[in-house]
Amino acid sequence: MAMKADDPRLEANRKKLFERVQKTNDLILAVLKNHLAVEQFMSEFLDASDKKDDELSFDEKRKLCKELNPTEIDPRIWELLEAINRLRNKIAHTFDQAAIQEKMDKLRATYLAALTPTQAKAEAELPDARIAASACEHCGGYLVVAAEATKERKKS
Repeated sequence: MAMKADDPRLEANRKKLFERVQKTNDLILAVLKNHLAVEQFMSEFLDASDKKDDELSFDEKRKLCKELNPTEIDPRIWELLEAINRLRNKIAHTFDQAAIQEKMDKLRATYLAALTPTQAKAEAELPDARIAASACEHCGGYLVVAAEATKERKKS
């Protein structure tokens, strides 16, 4: 016998589907928006360093920024930027939730390792979308400071 449209099981499962889609949407939006912003910060640092980056990919920009070895940037930031990019690429090229979650888990671990113990404890239980955004914001902060310091050094 076919299930009727008012079967409570349908409503329960519709809610589960909605929650799953919403969680995925939140992660996709957080990763894509913040990935773009942190890439702009890398470009600003490269511009301040007189490096041309017009045709470079995110990862090429990351590598070039790292090669410049700005003293203001904690070396763990380069690994974190790589993890951010790998998550973004996985989201952009697959709907495989397990594969995305694997990259998200790597990003979470890399981000928490880049923080002080007190910061990591405060951030550890945040949802994935907030962790992804925070990781980008963390990297962006370093990049902005490095760009400003580079501009100041050039003035001197």
